[in-house]
Amino acid sequence: MKYIFTLAFILFESLAFAQAGNENISYSTGNFFMRANRPTTKEYIIDGNPYINGKDFQQVIIQGYSSKIQNLRYNGYEDEMEFEDGGQTYYANKEDGLKIEFKDLKKTYQILNYSFDSKTRFGYLVLLLENPKYSFYKREKIELLKGEKSPNAYSKDANDYYAKEKDLYLVKKGYEFFKFPKNSKEFIARFRADKGEFEKFLKINKLSFSKEDDMIKMIGFLDQ
Repeated sequence: MKYIFTLAFILFESLAFAQAGNENISYSTGNFFMRANRPTTKEYIIDGNPYINGKDFQQVIIQGYSSKIQNLRYNGYEDEMEFEDGGQTYYANKEDGLKIEFKDLKKTYQILNYSFDSKTRFGYLVLLLENPKYSFYKREKIELLKGEKSPNAYSKDANDYYAKEKDLYLVKKGYEFFKFPKNSKEFIARFRADKGEFEKFLKINKLSFSKEDDMIKMIGFLDQ
């Protein structure tokens, strides 16, 4: 049984936990190695926050590991899972293929190597559907936008602020990732689906290409 994210952390002898700043601090929790570099401290005020599911740390389940797991939260700007220890916030280690289930949210993140728009990334995707042939994921992302300058000297400049980007939906077949089709024509062409059967399926179930639950049903259709 693997034990991770335990509240009592075992420090590596060669590293000092008490160091200050944004340095890397590495330690082990049982059989799981925590990268644990501290998030960068912003030196100016930013409105909003970078957390997709809110600032609170929440209980998670990781299959194959101890039930006593450190609470986590997802930083959508840094694409990192954060945990807290001794009043400090740290990043958790990324392990390819690892699934992190947030119990109360009924939401599972998976760490994957994935690509789109000719760029390869290693990060977290929300697992929406996992099937033998096709799996379906959502990428959530927070961006940092510049605040507007004041038009005169009598008012203050607006602060920079965090804003949620539009979710990106990705279909996985084998090792290939591609964006979810925009419409029925694209869907039929991409998946070589039977036009008559698919259009009948859409009509009977009143499905829309703009609704997440409906998109999940469409991917499920391919594995029927």
